[in-house]
Amino acid sequence: MSFDFPGIYRSHRERLSVLVVGLDPEALATPVPATPLWTVLDVFAHVTGVASDYSTGRIEGAPLEPWTQRQVDERRGRTPAEIEREWSDLGPTIDAVLTASGPAMSAMVMDVVMHHCDVTGALGTRIPGDDEGLRLCLRAANATTARIDAAGLPALRIQTAGLDRVFGSGDEGIRLRGEPYEITRALFGRRSLDQIAALDWSADPTPYLPLLSFFTPRDTPLVE
Repeated sequence: MSFDFPGIYRSHRERLSVLVVGLDPEALATPVPATPLWTVLDVFAHVTGVASDYSTGRIEGAPLEPWTQRQVDERRGRTPAEIEREWSDLGPTIDAVLTASGPAMSAMVMDVVMHHCDVTGALGTRIPGDDEGLRLCLRAANATTARIDAAGLPALRIQTAGLDRVFGSGDEGIRLRGEPYEITRALFGRRSLDQIAALDWSADPTPYLPLLSFFTPRDTPLVE
């Protein structure tokens, strides 16, 4: 499946911008549980900072915490409209970067999709399950194959809208079904091991639970 990387990024940038700029101060200060210690406005500052840093080549230390926190700190005190204007002004540059790089920069696109989900989840809503960005994020399941093979486990089949594939080199041993949103959030470390275990598995998933997520699973449940 081919993806329109600039189009997906632009869509999530525009939708997240409209959402955040329209919030009142109390909503902007809402903590975002998927990103501890950050508020909605902090997340907005972070994704704008990522765009700025990649457009200027300021990527030393990426994607570690000091790098991401600097992006938030540098925009402390700015209004949502000021941050939105910066991000919007960077739009043509990011479009060009993503067009030229293709899949090589897909992580940047998936990052903004996940943070869009983080913000909407903190505010009590969700992006649609058929979102093209979620379908792109399901590609993160590709990394599961190496982890399953290294653990010597039978292959895992993941079935959801937009994805029906077997991950692992052996015979299929277990199947996971679910909505794209839930599968994607689990892949990106936004679900605890207990939440991952509660998904629709065809057999005991215990050996697979720490292998599904591209990032470290949460210690506590995240309810969105």
